[in-house]
Amino acid sequence: MNRFCEKIYLEMTPPTEDDSRSDRQRLLEALSVQGYANAHMPLTALQKLHAACLAGEYRVTAALVCREQAWEIASIEPGDTRAHHYGLAADYGSTTIVMQLVDMNSGEVRAQASEPNGQGIYGSDILTRITYTLQSEDHMQDMQRATVESFNRLLDRLTEESGVSARCCPALIVSGNTTMIHFLLWLNAWTVFASPFAPVSTDPGWFWGSELGMDFPGLVYIIPSASNYIGGDIVSGLLVLNLHRQDEIGLFFDIGTNGELVIGNRDWLLAGAGAAGPALEGYISRFGMRAQPGAIDSVRIDGPDLHFTTIGNQPPVGICGSGIIDLLAQMRLNGWINIAGEFQPEASPRIVYLEDEEQYAAVYATAEESASGSALYFSQTDIRQYLETKAATHTMVDCLLEAVGCDVHDIGRFYLSGAFGAHSDLESAITLGIFPDLPRERFQCIRNSSLDGARALLLDRTRFEDIRYFREKLYCVQFASMPDFTVRMHAAKFIPHTDMQLYPSVQRKLEERGL
Repeated sequence: MNRFCEKIYLEMTPPTEDDSRSDRQRLLEALSVQGYANAHMPLTALQKLHAACLAGEYRVTAALVCREQAWEIASIEPGDTRAHHYGLAADYGSTTIVMQLVDMNSGEVRAQASEPNGQGIYGSDILTRITYTLQSEDHMQDMQRATVESFNRLLDRLTEESGVSARCCPALIVSGNTTMIHFLLWLNAWTVFASPFAPVSTDPGWFWGSELGMDFPGLVYIIPSASNYIGGDIVSGLLVLNLHRQDEIGLFFDIGTNGELVIGNRDWLLAGAGAAGPALEGYISRFGMRAQPGAIDSVRIDGPDLHFTTIGNQPPVGICGSGIIDLLAQMRLNGWINIAGEFQPEASPRIVYLEDEEQYAAVYATAEESASGSALYFSQTDIRQYLETKAATHTMVDCLLEAVGCDVHDIGRFYLSGAFGAHSDLESAITLGIFPDLPRERFQCIRNSSLDGARALLLDRTRFEDIRYFREKLYCVQFASMPDFTVRMHAAKFIPHTDMQLYPSVQRKLEERGL
């Protein structure tokens, strides 16, 4: 097995007056015999070496972490501890950080925990956080400290859940977008967004956890980015999908805080990114919220009547992204809104006119139904803003296909990653025109490709070759520089599109309902 970190059991001859080689020399020579001639021993390991040798009567286990061309000795333990060998993989998202404790012997996930990213107190969106860090060096420190504290809490939770000390793992692999990595490393994140869009680093490499301020003595490896907007989370996802090894064309779409896309096969790879995720995840509406207890997560409409479900089966306090997609799709299929997203008041008594706001809205939870005792609604303004965002998402796919000379039907597999893809109803998303109207079996939803990719590297260090390939061969385009991007967006602001021939299955449903 080619693990990212390995445990090597060594039986060394204790020193005598006739053989007074140092403990360090003995251990390095013993490792060399087993094929690890290029191992480096840092001070932290050296300081624990003699005590481990004495306790194990010069039978010790060295934990080594791969640094591509060399090995780093992360720890030395007395006796044979190879049976207890664990590593860590993390998806470092802007909203949520997820970490796994992985059994390096079996490859199984021993425990998983998630934690809200502590940076959220400095801004719900990335640009607000960057602005905060630009105000002073202390603010940059605040952001970094909040990040590290989130990681530390995850280490505690994994330890509690598994009974294994997560802090004793020799390695942690972190996958995140370029901006998040800048926050973690206390770097100027404005470089990612400002012209000439040259980040401080796209391939920062390895750091001891203590260097980053973590309560973690092992090595932290950060999966590199392909560009300022195509971050390590996307590179990590490509490790799982293996587009570069397939004959058919695949399209990888990760919708989170932003929308990142990669299209290609074994011969070529093209990527692009744009702002799309926040609205699609539910952050535009007055009552929009994250997917948490009390959030409406699905909606079904039958003529004038509306039915919903909530997370945790609790009285509704708002609506999350999957609920909004269902709501809009169902309203279109039942004639509550027309192709432009405009309300048709005669379609249901739930469509009301808001005098204070001078616009129509659909009440999806009445005052009697909601947890607050006040009606929850989705307004005409909400629809307009949502269609702006869904149009950008549709147009990103459209432009990427044109850039490579492909038709939508040339896509053999459409991979969706992120909470949006994992939890949203595919039929509703296609009805709205977010995704193309392809045979449904071509779609594959992956809950967290970023985390899966980090774990894949943890279990197979030969994947470094693939990471180098992505960084060298993945060509990135800027959607904003495409001359007709705005024109295409306008056509996509309708439900599902101005060109209904692009959505034959939606057209059939509307015709069946007389719409």
